[in-house]
Amino acid sequence: KLTNLVVRLCINLLFAAKYPFQIILVKIKKINGQLELTLKEADQFKFITSGGISDSHDFQRIMTTSIIDELEVYGRAADMEKVLDQILSKSSSQGRDGAQIISIVGAGGSGKTTLAQLLFNNDKVKNHFELRNWTCISDRFDQKRVAKAILENAGKSSHEAELDPLIRRIKETFSGKRFLLVLDDVWTEDDSKWKPFKDSLKDGAPGSVILVTTRSHRVATVVGSTDTHDLGMISHSDCWLIMQKVALARKSGDLCRKVERIGHKIAEKCKGLPLAAKTMGSLLRFKDTVQQWQNVLDSEIWQLEEAAVELFPHLYLSYNELSPELKRCFSYCVVFSKGITMNVEELIRLWIAQGYVRPRRRGERLELVGREYFNNLAMRSFFQELEKYGHEYGECKMHDIVHDFAQFLTNSSGERARHLKILGGTEEEMSSSRVVDFGRLRSFFAIAAILVEIPAEIGRLIHLRYLDLSDNPFITMPEAICDLYYLETLTIYVCRKLSCLPERIEDLVHLRHLFNGMADELRQIPQGLGKLTSLCSLTWFIARCNSDDLAILKDLNQLEILHVVIEGEVDFRSAELGKKVNMRDMYLLSRFEAHFIETPSCIETMEPPPNLEELELDGYPGAQLPSWLVTKSYADNLTRLVIARACNISSLPALWKLSSLEVLVLAEAEKLECLGKEFFGITKALHENSLAFPNLRTLHFRRFQNWTNWEDLSEDDEEVAISIMPCLEELEINQCTKLETVPHRILSKISSLKIVDIRHCDKLRDRYSDKTGDDWIKISQIPRVDISDKYY
Repeated sequence: KLTNLVVRLCINLLFAAKYPFQIILVKIKKINGQLELTLKEADQFKFITSGGISDSHDFQRIMTTSIIDELEVYGRAADMEKVLDQILSKSSSQGRDGAQIISIVGAGGSGKTTLAQLLFNNDKVKNHFELRNWTCISDRFDQKRVAKAILENAGKSSHEAELDPLIRRIKETFSGKRFLLVLDDVWTEDDSKWKPFKDSLKDGAPGSVILVTTRSHRVATVVGSTDTHDLGMISHSDCWLIMQKVALARKSGDLCRKVERIGHKIAEKCKGLPLAAKTMGSLLRFKDTVQQWQNVLDSEIWQLEEAAVELFPHLYLSYNELSPELKRCFSYCVVFSKGITMNVEELIRLWIAQGYVRPRRRGERLELVGREYFNNLAMRSFFQELEKYGHEYGECKMHDIVHDFAQFLTNSSGERARHLKILGGTEEEMSSSRVVDFGRLRSFFAIAAILVEIPAEIGRLIHLRYLDLSDNPFITMPEAICDLYYLETLTIYVCRKLSCLPERIEDLVHLRHLFNGMADELRQIPQGLGKLTSLCSLTWFIARCNSDDLAILKDLNQLEILHVVIEGEVDFRSAELGKKVNMRDMYLLSRFEAHFIETPSCIETMEPPPNLEELELDGYPGAQLPSWLVTKSYADNLTRLVIARACNISSLPALWKLSSLEVLVLAEAEKLECLGKEFFGITKALHENSLAFPNLRTLHFRRFQNWTNWEDLSEDDEEVAISIMPCLEELEINQCTKLETVPHRILSKISSLKIVDIRHCDKLRDRYSDKTGDDWIKISQIPRVDISDKYY
C-alpha cells in the first residue's frame, strides 16, 4: 500500500510502445488468423455483406443556420460590439483590394456560431449590406458542395457539375455588391482549396466582409484574416443565467429558491463555456430535488453520462482532426491537475519521455518537433491563458471542460501506468510503497517529498526518461541513478543540501537536460559530465577559482541553456563557448566577486556563443560591461539582457545598439549616478534617422541607490530625426530613491508606452502623483501610471 502519499497515475491511452515488438508481432499474427477464419465462415454460411458505420460518423457535425433567438444569449455584448464595429468600420468601407476577412476563433462550444448569428441578424448589418449570405461549412471542405451552398443561399441555381462554372457564378453574383458572407465552422487548413473562393469574391463593392468562424488560428491565417477576434469565456453569472433559463423553466418557485445556491456553484464548474452551461441546464431540467442537484455538483462532468453525451461530441470533433501523435500528447495532459499552470517546455519534455514525439528526419531535435506539436494544439484551442516568454509560449492552462474530456478519454483504459507523481512522504514510505513495482514508468515526480536519502532501488526503473526530485533535502545521490540508461531529463532544482553529483554520471548517455539550479552546497562537477554530448540544458555548473573545470564544457556543443557559477578567476577559453552555435540562454553568476574584483578579464576575454538570445550577468565585478556585448554579431541576436549587482559600474555602454533587444533589466548598480543621453545613442556623431532600442518592449531599473539624474533630450536633440524605443510598452523604476525626474521629452515621443510603474521612489512619487504632483501633467498621457510604496 501507499501510505501518507498522494499519488497521481497516468493510465496510458492509445499510447504506443506498450509491448515489445516481438509480442506485438505475435498478437498481429493471431488477429490475422482469427480474421481469416471468420471470412471462411462467412463464405460458408453465405453471410450478406452490410456496410457498417465508420468511426467518423459517430460524432457528426451539426449544420447551422442564421436563425437565432437573441433572448437566449448572455455574456456576449462586449464581443458583439467589438466585432460589429470591425464589420461596419470606416476602414472596411474604403477602397480595399478584395473583401475584409474577419475570423472569430474559439474553442468548441464557446459560442462562435451564436456570435456570428447575432451579427448576421443585427439591424445595422442588414441596412449596411446589399447582400447577406450564411453558409455552413462544417464538414470537410468539399469545394463543389461549398460553392453550391453559397449560390443557393444567394438565391441562385447551382446545377453545374464542375467547380469552375460554379466559381464563375459566385463571381457574377457578388461582383459590384457590398456583401457579408458568413462561413461558419471552417476546418480546412489547405490554402489551395480556399483560394478559388477568395479570388472570386475580390470584386465585391468596398466595405464587403467575409466573416469566418473556426476553432483554429491556423485556419484564420490560411484564409487571410485582416482581423481576428479571440472569443473568450463568459462569466459565472452569465453561465448561471443560461442554466437557469433551461433548468428552471416551469419549476416551482420553492424549488428555484432552494437550488439557487447550488446552481451558482454548478455554473462555476462550467468555467465560462456557454455550451457546458446549456448542457448542464438540460441535465438539471430533469432533477426535481435539492439532493439531485447536489449530486450533480459533487460529480465530475466526465462522470455524468448525460452531460458527456451532449458536451463531449463537440470536443471530439476537434480531437478527431488530430494526428495520432497529437492525440497522445493531448490525452497525456490529464496527468496535470485541473486549473494548474503548465510550463510548456516541461510538458514537451514529458511528451518526449513518453515516446510521443517523433522526428520527421534524422537528426531533428525532438524539442523543436514537440514545440510544433504544442503550437498545433494551442492553435486548435486545446489550451488557454497562453503566456509568451519572448517569441514562444512559456505557460498555459487547459480549460476544465477540456480536461474533463481528456479524463473521459482515458477513463476506460486499463493499461499500465507510465507516469507517477508523489506529492509528500519520506524515503522510507517511498521505498515501502514499492514504487519500483511500476516497471513501465517513463516519468516520475517526487517533489518536496522530504527525501533525506534516495533509495538505490530507483535504478531498477529502467524505462524512466524523466525524473524530478526537486526541493528535497538529500545530500548525495546513489550511483544507481546512473543505471537509468534511457534517462533524458533529470531535475533536482532547489536541492540546497546536495553536495555532489554521481561519479558515474557519464553513463547517462541519453541525458539531454540537467536542471540542478540553486544547489547551494554543490562545489564540484564530475569530469564525466563532459562526455554527455547530447546535453542541451545545464543550469548549475561550478567553475572553481584557478581550476580547469570549464574544460568539461568543451565538447558539449548541443548546449542551449548554460548557467555558470564563477567562484574566482577562471579561463573561459577552455570551454570553447564560441563553438556552441545552439546556445540561446546563458547565465553567469559571480558568487565570490572579492577574489577577482580588479580582474574581471575572464568574462571580458571569453568568446561568447554566437547566437545568444538571452544573457544574464549577476554579480558582475568589472567597472565596464564586456566590450563584446555590443558588437554587431551579438547585437543582432540578443533579445533579453539582465545585468544585476554590477556594483562597480558607473556608466553603461551603448546598449542602444542591441537592435533585437526586447527586455532590458538593470539592477543594483550602486556607483551609477547619471544615465546620460549616450545610453540612447544621442551623440554628436549620431546619424539622422537612427533607431535606439528599436524593438525594446520592457525596461526595468531596480535598486539604483545613488542614481540622481536621467538626462532628457534638449531642444537641439529634438530636431534630430532619431527614434527612441518606438516599441516600448512597460517602464518600471523600483527603489531608486534619489532619482528626481524622468525624461519627459523622451517619454512623450513613445506612443506605444502603456505602463509606467514607479515603486519606492520618494522623489518621483511626490513629483508625479496623480493630480497633486507638480509634473503629473507631463506623464498623464500614458494609459496606466502606477505610483506606490507597495511590494509585488
